[in-house]
Amino acid sequence: MVTLEVEKQPAGTSGFPIIGSMAEFARDPIKFVTRLQRDYGDVAAFSLMGSKSVLVSDPQAVDRILVETGKRYDHGKRNPSLAMQKILGNGLVTSEGDFWKRQRKLIAPAFHHQSIKKYADQIVEYTQDLAKTWQPGTTRDLHQDMMSLTQRIIMKVLFDVDVQGTVIGDVTGSFDAMMHALGAEQTGIEAILPDFIPTPSRRQMQEAVTHVNGLLLELIEQRRKEGSEQRDLLTMFMETRDEDGQPMSDEQLLDEIRTLYLAGHETTATTLSWAWMLLSQNPEAYAQVEAEVDRVLNGRTPTSDDVPQLAYCNAVIKESLRCYPVAWITRRVPLEDVEINGYHIAGGTFVFLSPWVLHHDSRWFEKPDAFMPERWLKDKAEQPLREAYIPFGGGPRVCIGNGFAMMESVLILAALAQKHHVALLPEHRVELEIAGTLRPKSGLEATLTARSL
Repeated sequence: MVTLEVEKQPAGTSGFPIIGSMAEFARDPIKFVTRLQRDYGDVAAFSLMGSKSVLVSDPQAVDRILVETGKRYDHGKRNPSLAMQKILGNGLVTSEGDFWKRQRKLIAPAFHHQSIKKYADQIVEYTQDLAKTWQPGTTRDLHQDMMSLTQRIIMKVLFDVDVQGTVIGDVTGSFDAMMHALGAEQTGIEAILPDFIPTPSRRQMQEAVTHVNGLLLELIEQRRKEGSEQRDLLTMFMETRDEDGQPMSDEQLLDEIRTLYLAGHETTATTLSWAWMLLSQNPEAYAQVEAEVDRVLNGRTPTSDDVPQLAYCNAVIKESLRCYPVAWITRRVPLEDVEINGYHIAGGTFVFLSPWVLHHDSRWFEKPDAFMPERWLKDKAEQPLREAYIPFGGGPRVCIGNGFAMMESVLILAALAQKHHVALLPEHRVELEIAGTLRPKSGLEATLTARSL
């Protein structure tokens, strides 16, 4: 145990006896953390069900915590929630230590810059398939369309399976149940109930995991029988051996597949949904997207080489991630007593870091509540502070698929904007839903207009 000279404790709120600030957090977690930073500063103390917690909102301190994850902090999964245990198991998001390093090293080659470029043609092909189903004058739920599209893409590029029209493709409801269970453990009654007490959310989550596991096991068994010429991630997982020459167990295969499936389609689909909403609300920005797509592509199909040239489209995705960071909060736990901005933080304290709070702080972003893609087109020295923008996390546990997610998002945005113009229905009210990620609660209803090129 390290003894620190600093003894200063951060200010904050104690909340109610026993539950602390759990009720206020559960009622509106984004409002709660925003108020906490405003009232108590960049290191603010609070309590959740007896657990000592702090919210850290200073970009440099946040960056240091992320960089020191694995050394002075762990990922906060020593006491994972029931939903985390059941859904993500010991996959890349939740595993720790040497096991995590081994899994990360195994997965990393699939997300190397040169590796992800080969997925671009498949992304565009599937996006064009979706575009063909969009009929002018009709109304679509854009969020559902983005979820279905990215689900199809992630299963193909990572596991060499086209789920369109197959039984395994009908898993959206199951994954929705999983995401709602993750959200319920943050903001629902599940946040205060012991794990052994069943609730509708927990029952639905267990049924969903069982259903998805059964479908994925069929996929694994089929691969074992038939093999594949593709060097996809499933093949890599199945061929890997540990120090004793043992293959990865079916349980671990399932954990990694579920983790990558959720991370690989939910986050990108939701980011695109927010992008469509923001563009629809900001016609000048939307016009710039369409003008850039027309100029760069000149009517042809987009490719991976076009992604860097679509500068404004990239800026739109970056700004959408700033306005609506899908992973809006994360947590670390110090392994020993630490000092954060002059405050003594005891080992074992829950240290919360919120991209939402950072991304909406006027100290780091001009007009933080405004949609301004152009802020990302300035010279690097004039762009927002790097440490204040963390949509993919940071440090050694930065999202392994961030490069793939950006390429996929830009290609989908460009390919659809090339063919169609979307407009949110004026009467459709968009609300935030915290369901593991930050998603539109009732979808995103929009009308379609064909673009004449």
